[in-house]
Amino acid sequence: TPEQLEASILQYAIQGKLVEQRVEEGTAEALYQQIQAEKQKLIKDGKIKKGKPLTDIADDEIPFDIPDSWKWVRLDDVVIKTIKRGKSPKYTEKSNVLVFAQNDTKAGYIDLSLSLCLDETILSKYPVDEFMVDGDIVINFTGNGTLGRVGVYHDYDNPNNCPIVPDSHVTVIRCNRNVSGSFVFYVLKHYQPYMEKLGSGSTNQTELSAGILKTLLFPLPPLEEQKRIVAKIEELLPLCERLK
Repeated sequence: TPEQLEASILQYAIQGKLVEQRVEEGTAEALYQQIQAEKQKLIKDGKIKKGKPLTDIADDEIPFDIPDSWKWVRLDDVVIKTIKRGKSPKYTEKSNVLVFAQNDTKAGYIDLSLSLCLDETILSKYPVDEFMVDGDIVINFTGNGTLGRVGVYHDYDNPNNCPIVPDSHVTVIRCNRNVSGSFVFYVLKHYQPYMEKLGSGSTNQTELSAGILKTLLFPLPPLEEQKRIVAKIEELLPLCERLK
């Protein structure tokens, strides 16, 4: 089916089978060192907080083989914003600040038309990095049927250019500049069915934990290969839509 074909394309993409590897593009190990250097600089400049060290990746955790030029890392290794749920908001009928909710992430797009307004009397509780920026990846943290749903927020989704913050049912993934945000999005999109199974709680209140998301295994290719993979995915997925 078209859905199975789409899943296969994403599977090939994250296994390094969708495009060829090129020696001149370097290795993910070298890229990983650049990512860590950038992260340390941001910590030193006070722009992000230093997180707890992650456990090493054990051989029995690795779900499939990847090319020799790639590297297994954890999702937390490629972000510059702490992976955590948004704050529980206080709403008001009218304000200049919007609240991004899990229902704003649709299948394939973002819809802010029904977004509620944040009571600006609690704005002081929101540090600067809590406000969403163009290219932020959003993941639903709760819900039955929407748990793990992934979207990408863009400025054009917000034509009135209102400041916007995530609510407590959403987490924001903000990628390091040395990583393709689109590649991260497609990896997480592939993982969505897997993330649904990782939720815990009652049937109607299934939730993901931030700890599970931070330690999620992430197959990291060299940056230029990431870009080529994204280009190939975006060439093929419209064909799946035509088949539907």
